[in-house]
Amino acid sequence: MSTLPLEGIRVIDASRVLAGPFATMLLADLGADVIKIEPPSGDETREWGPPWWGDPADRRSAYFASVNRNKRSAVLDLRTDDGRANLDRLLESADLLVHNYRPSTAGRLGLEADALRARHPCLIVATVGSFPGADADRPAYDLLAQAVSGLMSVTGEPGGPPMKVGVALLDLLAGLECAVGALAALVGRGRAGTVEVSLVEAGVTSLVNVLGNHLASGAEPERHGNAHPNIAPYQVFAAADGELVIAVGNDAQFGRLLGVLGLADDGRFATNPRRLAARHELMVWLASAIERRDRDELVTDLAAADVPAGPVNRVSQAVVAMDAAHDGSWSQSIDGLRVAPSPVRVDGRRLPVRLPPPRLGEHTASVLAKLT
Repeated sequence: MSTLPLEGIRVIDASRVLAGPFATMLLADLGADVIKIEPPSGDETREWGPPWWGDPADRRSAYFASVNRNKRSAVLDLRTDDGRANLDRLLESADLLVHNYRPSTAGRLGLEADALRARHPCLIVATVGSFPGADADRPAYDLLAQAVSGLMSVTGEPGGPPMKVGVALLDLLAGLECAVGALAALVGRGRAGTVEVSLVEAGVTSLVNVLGNHLASGAEPERHGNAHPNIAPYQVFAAADGELVIAVGNDAQFGRLLGVLGLADDGRFATNPRRLAARHELMVWLASAIERRDRDELVTDLAAADVPAGPVNRVSQAVVAMDAAHDGSWSQSIDGLRVAPSPVRVDGRRLPVRLPPPRLGEHTASVLAKLT
């Protein structure tokens, strides 16, 4: 690919940990020149290992590497006058600044949006914060956001304790929304100068249909385990030799599911409202037929019948499946690291991994040399 969509766009990434770096990695994958500004101690996720890529002294933890490909790293101590002055000079040629510092910290480090835009009117400033409103200066990580947003309250088995999602989902959602907002501001430059996303608010809005159910009915959403609050069957089932998911979204799919399982409905389960009303009876009926079947054979038969279904894979199995779907070349190797690619395709082509996750300050000299 000779030209990437964001080629010529310069992003100064003063964010750390996950939400901000994820947002800027999405932009970097699309071709933006992303300069990651790190304090002398580095992004704290550099220490979030093992595992490590290469020598632990290089401080490229697997966690850090997962959200910092295609970036350059420059060390600037924004607690000092020189550091803030160099940042200001970098911003003269930048299109976008991204950070996820709290407002009080951002002010001390010279990252306050209004002051920056007064000196650089064309600069877009995008931030990922923690809490909205008067609590904006409270710190928050993904786990806390999952708790206070209500996400944990609807995750887990019925009657069991609340559970977090297995990955930092709200950091990723907030980062994605930050990137979308930043792209919109770049497209509409002159109409929008700042973009703000709150981790907690993104968590509440991510409840989507669960939130919609509550707003419509006033009822408190409950935990449904691997089932769905609005449709059935839509959950994990145990086959004779493993687990699979069956996700029926309409009555026609349900009819085809029964055909594969050799079952006949007398009308009790003909519509989704009826299936929900008799959920327990339905699941017992289906489970008794599914548990006698070989999992992979059943998944094949369901796919042939156009019923959404698939095995509950381990992570290693999911990677093997991705490799198989991409002629054995899904993950990419660069500088001794193996990294996942962007899932975005442009004009049918995969976005390249141009730069490995950087060592701390690897590009400080070259970045600052261009300021002289």
